[in-house]
Amino acid sequence: MVIAKYDSKTGLYLVAESIDFGGKGTIINTIKNSCVDKNFIDLRLLWPSDEPDKIPAAKGNTLFDKYGTDDVIPKYEDLKQEFMKQGRSLNTIFTCEPTWAKTGLKIRKKAIHETLGRKYTARETAELYAEDRQKLISKLIRPAILDGVDVFCERNFCSSIVYQSSMDNPLTVEEITSLESNKYAMRNAPHLYIICDVSADTAIKRKAGREKDDHCKFEVPEFLTRIEDRYRSEELKKMLNSHGSKVVYVNTDKPTTPEDTARAAIDILNLFRLGELKDGQRINY
Repeated sequence: MVIAKYDSKTGLYLVAESIDFGGKGTIINTIKNSCVDKNFIDLRLLWPSDEPDKIPAAKGNTLFDKYGTDDVIPKYEDLKQEFMKQGRSLNTIFTCEPTWAKTGLKIRKKAIHETLGRKYTARETAELYAEDRQKLISKLIRPAILDGVDVFCERNFCSSIVYQSSMDNPLTVEEITSLESNKYAMRNAPHLYIICDVSADTAIKRKAGREKDDHCKFEVPEFLTRIEDRYRSEELKKMLNSHGSKVVYVNTDKPTTPEDTARAAIDILNLFRLGELKDGQRINY
């Protein structure tokens, strides 16, 4: 079930999903750029990532100021207190899976790093994702939502279902859902999933146009082709619905543009808040 029924007292928990280079970042960044006030925190820029706009450790980095490191999933109450000290309220949080903190950093730098010799199995990978996910939800997302704070996240449990069931020697969906940390995630599901519908061919062309390379073993044509239909499947939608989540789709493939995706993100958010968004609704098709 979702963390709590979305209403005026509960924050919105929204997750953007897609294959790599599918447009999920555009969805979340558009929502961030639409924030009227500055009472938000973007953890993606505070963690020790390779993002160009990230805030270096020890130089006004909220995580470093509080914990002495940026390699940590912060507790919601700690973030709230930091904002209160500044005379501000914390209204919105932006985050991602995997995180860049401890287990999440291990996933990014080792488990899915294509240039390293160590081969992580689908089970090992799924267990790492599930552990990182439970910590993120229990320490940050769940208490924030229950306190009326909106949380917008790139990826969630949905990604594990698609990716770890499609790896070499894959896990079954039943094996993925049987992990205790994933059971916790299912009990604290998002109110809304926005799934970006894009072809593997378009995603690979986008990757080729970027200077940054994460060396992720999933960011290759063969694997992206293998999973693109999984995100479109009715079986996945039914599973996410069974956890209490609403699911909508945005066409982010050609001939749509990033501007089309951005407009769709705002339209979806507004329709959801008005209670007018239909489950299974398709945008930009």
